[in-house]
Amino acid sequence: MQTQEQDTEGDKRFHKNDQLTIPIYIDISKVNTFLYLAFLIQLTFNLLVVYLTEAGYTNFFGFKKFFFDDEESIPTFFSSSNLLFAGILLALIAHFKSKLNDPFSTHWKILSILFILLSIDEIAGFHEMTIDPMVRAYHLDGYMRFPWVILGVIFMAGFSMYYFQFLKALPKPYIKGFFCSCLIFLSGSIGLETISAKIFINLQQSPKDLMYNLVTTMEESCEMIGIIMFNKVLLSYLKSMNIPINFYFKNSH
Repeated sequence: MQTQEQDTEGDKRFHKNDQLTIPIYIDISKVNTFLYLAFLIQLTFNLLVVYLTEAGYTNFFGFKKFFFDDEESIPTFFSSSNLLFAGILLALIAHFKSKLNDPFSTHWKILSILFILLSIDEIAGFHEMTIDPMVRAYHLDGYMRFPWVILGVIFMAGFSMYYFQFLKALPKPYIKGFFCSCLIFLSGSIGLETISAKIFINLQQSPKDLMYNLVTTMEESCEMIGIIMFNKVLLSYLKSMNIPINFYFKNSH
């Protein structure tokens, strides 16, 4: 009976508040350190798989799940999660910008949607569905063996023109951060992708080729490092806005 009375009193105190506020503190440097450490661990295990492959081993002792060129792998999940994290951060910034009637709030929203789509594509691999149809239709080979990079270059050209004023309006440190992270990401996703296309043999032999594996390792590394850098810039930008972010749990009764 005594316990029941205490619970009832606790419920009454609970229902006095319509909302519960939970402050969340994010240490940007610790988040950044964690992400880079996670990347280095994956890179180490990936290089171990590359070494074992070159040495002729067929048993990878479970480390195959860290192979960068395997779509169903931990690095793929890691990259997808980082892209989704960027999409969420961009959505938060876009929300605040729209509340402030910022002229570039739409640009932030588009970026958020874009990164969420990239996160989904990283897992689903929709961009790879363009390879065989375009190769057959246009007889592409060599550096253009992975023809989706052509679509990527065209998209980035239009994207750059549309976002030119947006970038100019950013504070200088963030312009540099956006540019450097984007450059590193694209050097992997487009630049090194064309090189891997040139040395690509086939789906069976390429994963056993040392040069191909090293190029794809550099390619995926650039993509991971680029998005980690971008997320740090977004966290810093969000912090600079000095807007408190609270999560509310509303009582439905």
